Parts: sequence; structure tokens; C-alpha cells
Amino acid sequence: MAKTIIDYINEYLSGEIQQTALKFVYFLQSQNLKFYKDNCDCWKDKVYYWVTYNNECVCFIAIADPDEPQNLWTVWSDESKLYEDYIVNNEIKQTAWTHVDLCGNCGSCNGGKQKTVFGKTFDRVCSCTFRIDNPTSADAPFMKRMVEIKIEEILKKV
Repeated sequence: MAKTIIDYINEYLSGEIQQTALKFVYFLQSQNLKFYKDNCDCWKDKVYYWVTYNNECVCFIAIADPDEPQNLWTVWSDESKLYEDYIVNNEIKQTAWTHVDLCGNCGSCNGGKQKTVFGKTFDRVCSCTFRIDNPTSADAPFMKRMVEIKIEEILKKV
């Protein structure tokens, strides 16, 4: 039987990081999101998942990426127009702003673009908008809100 994302979390993560990852995955499952392990050439030998709702991407999760050994796990958002001016509390806003994914010149976003995130403008933002490396329980409320906002956007299209 193929491994699940939970199997990988239990294999590669431990302690509070493992607990945070498991709680986040359980939250995603409770929202009826689906997990697809990406096996394209660039992710073939890595633990990288697309997380989708109604067949649309909500976020991405990588676990123990050998190219980034400092990151035990990483969560990226998918783009959402709602992230521009959606009303969130100050704690979510401040956490979000610390996780805006500024271009690191990897080539995937062609230098990024100017984006407004919860009312604040940033330059050279990657197409994913948010990148959370080694999320802890302190990041969990923001990550959950990020997902809920993206689901809301998807439901508005239906």
C-alpha cells in the first residue's frame, strides 16, 4: 500500500513539529481536501503534495526536501485574489506578512510581482504568495485561515 502524507510526517518529523504537521493535515482532511503526491520529474524522489478542494489547488506541502535540509516541512499557499484585502484580525495579518513568499530567484515566478496582502503591498512576491518553513503551533491559526479563504474563493466560482 502506498504511503500517505501522515506516514511521511510520522517518518520524518518528531516532537512539536510533527504534532503541528499532523494537526494541520487533520484540519485539511476535516475540510474535505484531497492530497495528491506529485511525481513529476522535479518532485519524483521527494515528499511533495498538492492539496486540493473541488479539484482546485489550495496549498502545497513538502516534507524533508533533500534540497532544503534546513526545512523539515514547508507549506505554500496557492494564489488567491481574496488575500489582497480580506478582513482578518491583526494576529493573522502579522503572521501572514512574515510569511509572504518573496522571490528567491529559483526561476518559478520570473522575479515575482507586486502584490497586496491583507492590505499591505509587497514587491517581488512569488506566485505562491505565502511560504511557511517549519511551521509551528504559532503558525497554525494563520495557515488554517489561509486555507479557509482559498476554499471560500473556490466556492464562489461554483
